Amino acid sequence: MSTIKEIAARVGVSVATVSRALNNYPDVSAKTRSRILKVAEEMRYYPNASAQNLVTSKTFTVGVFFSPADGSGLRHPFVGHVLTIFSAEIGRQGYDILWFTNRKTPFDHYGIIERIQHRSVDGLLLIGQPEGAWEEILSADVPVVAIDFVISGHRVGSVTSDNRRAMQDLVLTLTEQGYRQFAYLHGPLAVPPAMERLQGFYAGMAACQMIVHPEWVAFADFTMADGYAATKAIIAGPNRPEVICCASDMTAIGALKAIREAGLLVPQDISVVGFDDVEAAVQVFPNLTTVRQPKEQMGRLAAEVLYSMMSAPSRDTPHHYVLPTELIVRQSTRSQSAENMSRVGPSDPMADSPQALKFDTI
Repeated sequence: MSTIKEIAARVGVSVATVSRALNNYPDVSAKTRSRILKVAEEMRYYPNASAQNLVTSKTFTVGVFFSPADGSGLRHPFVGHVLTIFSAEIGRQGYDILWFTNRKTPFDHYGIIERIQHRSVDGLLLIGQPEGAWEEILSADVPVVAIDFVISGHRVGSVTSDNRRAMQDLVLTLTEQGYRQFAYLHGPLAVPPAMERLQGFYAGMAACQMIVHPEWVAFADFTMADGYAATKAIIAGPNRPEVICCASDMTAIGALKAIREAGLLVPQDISVVGFDDVEAAVQVFPNLTTVRQPKEQMGRLAAEVLYSMMSAPSRDTPHHYVLPTELIVRQSTRSQSAENMSRVGPSDPMADSPQALKFDTI
């Protein structure tokens, strides 16, 4: 591995000049910095992390706390997609990722704050809400960005979908298509997106003056198993809904299975709509109509916001972004009437003949 002494000798400058150029000090000319960086790349120079930490007071490490409500971990397709984009974007800025586990063992005497300080991370990404850890995390005095929920405090940011608006607009759109009997499968209400989507469902039903049947509003923990069980119970009743709206695609896929096993057809007997637009939405039959979250934009923006706060530690301006969603119409809902087709946007390349409607942010 090359050293800065070898780079200095090859470029013909002092070791101090090389060090200052590599650490982005402003008193090195652009021409000299360019030469040094080019030679460093040619010689495959990689800075020693401990030495760099002493110079810059940075470890170039970002901590990630992930607390999924359903226990799926990184297997959940929405989370996996967002984190893949985040990792790539933050990696381009020279940062590595450290995963914090949700360990709780009898011999673990360290809380989250001690673990954050021990690892000396430069920033934190939160997906899900670490149980009982809010004040600890926010008191760590490092930049924090949350995905899919909003936090407030010093040097914090968040990136979310407009969950409430998305579900409200979904109900309005389905009502325009002639649906009147709605069921809804919601996630754990302690999780902000699940609560916001449920609120949007009720708001949409109220705006359309539709009757909410309490027996058709059921809990399903963002999983196929819960979606299957909840749907099986609903369709076993004396009356059936015309459409089942689900708070996640995995829940909706479970609903499709329950409907099929009951000898019913989708969408002829019951329509199904999901939320997220994971890859599996086009791998099931019929292809799933769903609300698409902007997963790539969420991961990219979370990385940009966190990097911005880590690069300017003196800035205390909060960064909160609410992103619009799209309704992707596929085969699990009935075709739209001609009068509604004029509202439809460009086709989704992942399905045979889907349509996309953009739900703008309020």
